Amino acid sequence: MIWESWYWRTDLKKFADSLRRRQNQMRWPDPSLARCEQTIMVGFFYVRKLIESRKLSRDFADRQVKAISYPTMGKHIHLINCRRDVDELFDLDAPKHTSINVEDLANQLIHSYVFYLSTTEEGGLDGILVASDRIRNKELLQVSSVEIIKIFDLAAKGEGDRAIDMRYDDKKQDYVVRLHKARKDKT
Repeated sequence: MIWESWYWRTDLKKFADSLRRRQNQMRWPDPSLARCEQTIMVGFFYVRKLIESRKLSRDFADRQVKAISYPTMGKHIHLINCRRDVDELFDLDAPKHTSINVEDLANQLIHSYVFYLSTTEEGGLDGILVASDRIRNKELLQVSSVEIIKIFDLAAKGEGDRAIDMRYDDKKQDYVVRLHKARKDKT
């Protein structure tokens, strides 16, 4: 459980700034590629832990993120062939605009079976291609770097005025906590 989220949020701000700089990066030597992958993976782990610790609201966790989905080409994706070019495994000519909530996207990254960075023609970070172990034989998701940076920035800022609803659940033998945006009273 995270008690003090300030430290986690400070790192998320740094992660967002790092990804912002990588949008203009032209060369991708292996250490730079690995560091960018780590930044994204660790950032989404932070986001998930902040959600689970009730430091980010359900509204934030359920926030919809724009994505593009590519169906598989019908080949079973396994440990050896997932290292091939994604265009051999997924139909990149059949994009479908979709959305995924922040919490589910974090889970996709944390449980990723396929995970690639995508770059612009100029070389800058464009986004990610990801499929978890659960969806790898169905689809590949593409999420832009702009969306990822927005998630990290919002999580780093917190959510301003929040209200907490708390009740004890006898079945769980623990408190169920729900954060939501505080309503402003009209006076």
